[in-house]
Amino acid sequence: MSARDWKSIQRRLTTLGYTPGPIDGVWGAKTDAAVRAFQRRAGLVVDGVVGSQTYRALFGNRRPHAMSVMTAAHMAAAAYKLHPRHATAGDTLIKTTYGLHVTKRCTKPGVEAYMLNNRCLLIPGSNSLNDYLRFNLRLWGVGKRKLSFRQEAKRQKVDTRTRLGFSRTVWHQGFFQHANKIRTWIGDDPNDWPTMIIGHSLGAASAQILSKTWATPAIGFAAPRPRKSNGPIALEELSLSICRDDDIVCFLPSSFHRMGQTSILRHKSPRGGLNHNMDAYIDALNNRKPNLGIPTTWNP
Repeated sequence: MSARDWKSIQRRLTTLGYTPGPIDGVWGAKTDAAVRAFQRRAGLVVDGVVGSQTYRALFGNRRPHAMSVMTAAHMAAAAYKLHPRHATAGDTLIKTTYGLHVTKRCTKPGVEAYMLNNRCLLIPGSNSLNDYLRFNLRLWGVGKRKLSFRQEAKRQKVDTRTRLGFSRTVWHQGFFQHANKIRTWIGDDPNDWPTMIIGHSLGAASAQILSKTWATPAIGFAAPRPRKSNGPIALEELSLSICRDDDIVCFLPSSFHRMGQTSILRHKSPRGGLNHNMDAYIDALNNRKPNLGIPTTWNP
């Protein structure tokens, strides 16, 4: 079994509340103990071997998959043509181009998100000034409370020791609120969680948070900075942010930080303007300067 396979297994065990040790792709004593503990609870043969039965019990029909960065960019653009309550030309575009369709639409006020039948979650950014004011400009909560998934879990009397995503990380409160609305819309059943997240702008901020929460790879374009604290954070390697060097939104808020890998995109023929929408990002991906190190596909 490859290091990548073991990383997926270690992430999944962590999601389910076990402690396999560092997510490093190395099978060691802690990973072995976590596999055995899972097998014991699942009623399987307790041998520490991740065979077909144990693998199916761990993942069910959830399979992480690679995503082309260019395809992700076009899908992020298509997300703006979708509607939370009915089919549109965007649905036709996604079906004819990718052979996919929307299976679930978020109808929470001010939040748009769409689950496709390949378990890819699309999160567009703000579609109105009200959305921008509600989420992007809300750095702190009421009374400057520093809300986190962990604190919310305590209010709901959830055992935070066994639930991924309830870290002590302090998030930008508007981005956290946006991500939390999507999290509650998707629900707590791991079988309903996405296997890939694609976001733009506000959606890219939420994608970074939800990538950690669901242990799911994410690609975010024009990604703002959602995290107040700095330094390493568990599972951040799942998140990829692609930011144009001439897009000021990507570098806000100035005192916050992105998580995971950030690739800076530079257009070989720089142009004036905000350069924040997905058309500008697709143009830059097609006409970027060489040797930028931007991944062709994302499959951490």
